Amino acid sequence: MKWVEVLDACARAISPGTCRFRVLRTAAFVIFFLLVVPLLLGSVSGVPPATVLALIGSTLLFQAAAAVVGLSLGLHPLIVLAFLTSVAAAILLGILEVCDLFAERSRFVQSILQKIDGKMREIDALRHYGALMLLPVIWIPGIALYGTPVVAWVFHYPRVISLLCMLVGWMIATVVVMAATMGLINLVF
Repeated sequence: MKWVEVLDACARAISPGTCRFRVLRTAAFVIFFLLVVPLLLGSVSGVPPATVLALIGSTLLFQAAAAVVGLSLGLHPLIVLAFLTSVAAAILLGILEVCDLFAERSRFVQSILQKIDGKMREIDALRHYGALMLLPVIWIPGIALYGTPVVAWVFHYPRVISLLCMLVGWMIATVVVMAATMGLINLVF
């Protein structure tokens, strides 16, 4: 779907000005965390832009396993963690905002959400642990970086808390991948 069609569809559901602002705001956040922050980190730490773009692309494809690519490029583990976390923040924010826009537009999505709310009230663990459940969910292959924000959105977890939980889970997963790559896990066990 083209951007013009997306804007038109959004404008029919909510006011055109609000819709355009939200789409532009989301695009700005995604571009900032996906490109600007990693390129700034790269320039500060002396990493060439081509290497930064390779790491961004690897993160989009391989998710936390992109840490292996960063380490194989000779980057310091903290730099790799910062790059991957910035890209993850861009993806998480973008997906959450797209989910919000679709929910405001689609009666079908709204009806599904109402059913989920009813079922969610019956499950004590979802109420008790809430957004903390996102910490291990981001590790699950197939859900990970692209599915976890949808899970957080479907269960209506508070946005800031769920983002923090997802990013902490992401950083833990990335550190575990780097530790395994560097052989630290073999030293411990």
